[in-house]
Amino acid sequence: MRNWTIFEPPGGAERTLDGAARFVTLRDGFSKIAFLVPILWLPFRRCWLALAVYVAVQAILALIVSALGLSQGVALVLSALPNVAVGLEASWLRSRALEKRGYRSVATVLARSAEEAEAVFFREWLITTPEERPAPSASAGSAPYRPAPPGVLGVFPQPRAAR
Repeated sequence: MRNWTIFEPPGGAERTLDGAARFVTLRDGFSKIAFLVPILWLPFRRCWLALAVYVAVQAILALIVSALGLSQGVALVLSALPNVAVGLEASWLRSRALEKRGYRSVATVLARSAEEAEAVFFREWLITTPEERPAPSASAGSAPYRPAPPGVLGVFPQPRAAR
């Protein structure tokens, strides 16, 4: 199972199938294509600031390698580090780019595929309006907040303290 984040388009969307087609679904996790070709992936996903940082880091690493006269193996490892960072942060970079364009994160769904995540989200979205959604409430088993007694740091009491 994977986490999927659903983004609503700027200005909202009509509760129709055409409105639903404007939503964007992003998978959390490592992106292989962003790792392999970040120089193409970043502009394709409109991550302009990240592209500028990526190019600057690669240029700085190339200068360091040439200035220190490092071996080709070390140079290869160093040049792969920014690719790893882009691959690991690809979904975060894309979500920030969407938010800058006016998209709004409306749901996070746990599902096996994008289709399953969209089905779970839209099943609820198409039949309810924002006014009909119940407000979050405390569950029956939850207890009210109660501060910790003196002498307790977090959940661990201090050694040799009165019990």
